[in-house]
Amino acid sequence: MAESDARGKRQTFTGLATHLSRLPADKGRVSLEISAALAGVSLRVSREFVEAVPAAAKILSADDLRHWGELGRRLAMGNAETGAAFFGRGVADLENVPEAARSALFEICTRQLVLSSSIALKTFNLVPQIAAQMDDHALLTSVLTLAAEIAQRSAKHSSEFIENTPAVARSLARFDDDKNDVAAAVLALATQFANRTGGMTADLWSNLPDSLDKVTSQNAILLMERGGEFLEFGGSVTLHFVSSGSDVLSATDAAFDDWCALARSIARQGNAVLISFLRATPKFFGTFRQKKTGDPFADVIQILRLTAKIAETDAESALAAFRSSSGVLNRVTIEQFEQWVEKGLNDLE
Repeated sequence: MAESDARGKRQTFTGLATHLSRLPADKGRVSLEISAALAGVSLRVSREFVEAVPAAAKILSADDLRHWGELGRRLAMGNAETGAAFFGRGVADLENVPEAARSALFEICTRQLVLSSSIALKTFNLVPQIAAQMDDHALLTSVLTLAAEIAQRSAKHSSEFIENTPAVARSLARFDDDKNDVAAAVLALATQFANRTGGMTADLWSNLPDSLDKVTSQNAILLMERGGEFLEFGGSVTLHFVSSGSDVLSATDAAFDDWCALARSIARQGNAVLISFLRATPKFFGTFRQKKTGDPFADVIQILRLTAKIAETDAESALAAFRSSSGVLNRVTIEQFEQWVEKGLNDLE
C-alpha cells in the first residue's frame, strides 16, 4: 500500500513537471518550486495551481507568480478548500492592475493574511475592480505602495484605505491639468501620516474628498503642506486641521495664514483646546458667510490677529473670544471689539 502511494505521488509530480515544462524557463522554474511546496500542503491545491499557471503566466511575471503562489500556499495552510478556490479563480482580473502595482498588492494581501484571511481575499478581489475605474496607473501604484506600509500595522485600516481610494481619485481628477501636482501633495501628506500614525491614514483618506472638493488646486496643495506641519501635534489634530482648513480656504484664503498662526498660538496650551478651536472654525466662517451686506470677511483677519494676542496669554480665553466674536460684531464695531480685547488683556495681566 505504501509503495502504491509513493508511486502515485511520483507519477503526480512527473505529470506536474511535464505540464510546467511548456512555460518560459524562469516562470517554469518558479512554478515547479511552488507546486512542490503546495503539494506538501495539499495535492489538490497543487493541481489547481498547476492548472491555472499557463493562463496566469501570460499575465504575471516570474516574481509575481512566486508571490501569487506563496499567497495561495498560506491560504491553503489555513484551509485547503480556500487555497484551492483561490487558485481556481485564476488571475485574469489582475490584467486591470498596472504591472508596477502588482507586487504591492501581493505584499498587502500577504501582510493582511497574518491577521485576517477574509480581509486579504477581499483586498485581492477589490483592487482589480478599483484599477478598472482608474486611468491613473501611477496614482494607483503609489496608493498601493502606501497601503502596503499601512498593512504592516493594521490589516483593517489598510483595507479601509484602499476602499476609499476611488473617492479620492475622483476628487483629484477635477483638478485637471493640476491633478498630478495636487496628487503629489496629497500622497506626501498621507505618507507622513502613515509614518507617524499608521492606521489613522485611513481616516485621513476617507475625509479628503470633502476637503478637496471645496478648494482650488493651489489651495489644495497649500492645505496638504500645512497639514504636514501640524502633524507634530498628532493625527487627530491634523484630521481636524485639514477639514477646517478647507472651510477657511473656501471662504477667504486671505485669512488662512493668520488662522494657522492663531492655531499654533492656541496649541501651546495643549491639543484639547486646539481641537476645540479647529472644531469651532467652520461655524465662525459660516457666520460671516451669511452676512448679506458689505464685505463679509473684512474684519476676519483683524479678529484672528486680536485672538492670537489673547492666546499668547491664555488659550482658553482666546477660544472663548473666537467663539463669541461673530455674534459680538453684530452689536459693536471692530474698533469696539478691539477695545474690549485690550481691556480683557489688561485684566489678565
